[in-house]
Amino acid sequence: MAASTGTWLFDTRGRISGVIKQMKTLFNITTSEDDLDRFESSKDLESMLVPHFDGVELMYYREDKKEIIPKDKVVGYHMHFFPFWMDFWKGNEERLFKEFDTKENREQYYGGSTKDAVVRRYQEDLKYAHLYGAEYVVFHVSEASIEESFTWNYHYSDEEVVDATAELLNKIFADEDGSIALLLENLWQPGLKFTRPEITKRLLDQIDYSNKGIMLDTGHLLHTNTSLKTQEEGIAYIHQMLDAHGELCTNIRGVHLNQSLTGEYCEETRKNPPKMEPTYYGRYNQMFFHAFAVDKHEPFTGVGIKELIERIAPEYLTFEFITADNVQHREYLQQQLKALGRT
Repeated sequence: MAASTGTWLFDTRGRISGVIKQMKTLFNITTSEDDLDRFESSKDLESMLVPHFDGVELMYYREDKKEIIPKDKVVGYHMHFFPFWMDFWKGNEERLFKEFDTKENREQYYGGSTKDAVVRRYQEDLKYAHLYGAEYVVFHVSEASIEESFTWNYHYSDEEVVDATAELLNKIFADEDGSIALLLENLWQPGLKFTRPEITKRLLDQIDYSNKGIMLDTGHLLHTNTSLKTQEEGIAYIHQMLDAHGELCTNIRGVHLNQSLTGEYCEETRKNPPKMEPTYYGRYNQMFFHAFAVDKHEPFTGVGIKELIERIAPEYLTFEFITADNVQHREYLQQQLKALGRT
């Protein structure tokens, strides 16, 4: 395809040593009304793809009744995410009640009263991923309560989260035939942060499914270092984490390319967290706006970003942005393409 570019073979230190495959370039989209109402037809969407993009990474919320997103353009599928799930998985009633107030709120959130509901929810995602013909799915590896997302004082360790995640994923993918790749995404809360190689290896080693890898989110990795001030500092930091991971870097099969340098905001919020609302839905709204203040998903255009992507050499490069409308989205896509040296 015209949008694809050559990618590279790693040596054991994560350095380029030869061309081996074609990289597919994508951008993210959802089936939410906010996204789909931006287009009159599938041709409008396809006009954004030509000539630089091979397709989209989709997150499914509801039926695409206008058929805006052609199935043959869906390359990746982003699974849903329960930010707070460990206590439900482990049956910690005290912490569940503190988070949700009532059993009704909890069951509505998870889709049931037992942990099998979580497995079923993700298997529903797999059903849609196969329906669209996606080559891979993305799974967030993380855990944090609403209050913890502000304070960063976490109940669970990285080790506990990745161990439980592996147990969950082995159930979700037990009957899969291996035709779809499972890509594990890093966040900045406990779990896969991509700052500790031993945790990355621990997670990968425990997942029985063979067609697996990492979806490295560059913006999420930046959030693990709140002292970063510039994009160039961020690029240097990502290189540092790649150096630390060494040959584990060969497991990076996808990249969510974006950035947001919000360390100052994060530190201020940690020191002075807001008073939590008295109801679950009030707290949920607090967390919703806070998450977007932390994780802005803007173009990564700093000097050296092209070389960083060439070093990582993913199979899938997804421009993952949050935008207000298609005008801004097209502007963001053009900014990112220019930074990567594409016309």
